[in-house]
Amino acid sequence: MARIVHQLESEIMARDYMIKAYRARGDEAMARRLEAASVSMEAGTSPEWMRLRDGAMHRIGVGHTHDMDSVITGIFLPMWRVRAYTVAEKINIWRGKLWSRPFFWDALIRDDLRNRLTEFALPVYFFVGRHDQTANPELSRAYFDAINAPVKSFYMFENSAHSPLFEE
Repeated sequence: MARIVHQLESEIMARDYMIKAYRARGDEAMARRLEAASVSMEAGTSPEWMRLRDGAMHRIGVGHTHDMDSVITGIFLPMWRVRAYTVAEKINIWRGKLWSRPFFWDALIRDDLRNRLTEFALPVYFFVGRHDQTANPELSRAYFDAINAPVKSFYMFENSAHSPLFEE
């Protein structure tokens, strides 16, 4: 679900997308703030981008969910309703998210799965939200097309962003 392919490339695409989207909404101030928050293949993600990113995504429906008012109502509470997770797993998801980002973010954003994981001996299924700018759906589709697997299927959720599990 919401397959990360090359996160740094996705971050650059998200920034470009959001600048255009905020301009189209007439929010020139936010467009300028996004332009000032650098993201590049060479330098990675700036602290300004990381501070601005999630809130800017959520306000235009391209972050965790397509129609999200807050992380609490959009992700935290829906996750508690997923019966596939134990209570301990639900707690550890959030603990892991908070603890791990400083340790692996730089390595994660620079890892390009297209260059190292294209052969699979098991079925591969991608579940992707059309409005996802956290993990760009175009990158996910291109990666999926390059994969060799005995069975593979790509599912696009038209009314979702990064979390089709909670949205559709």
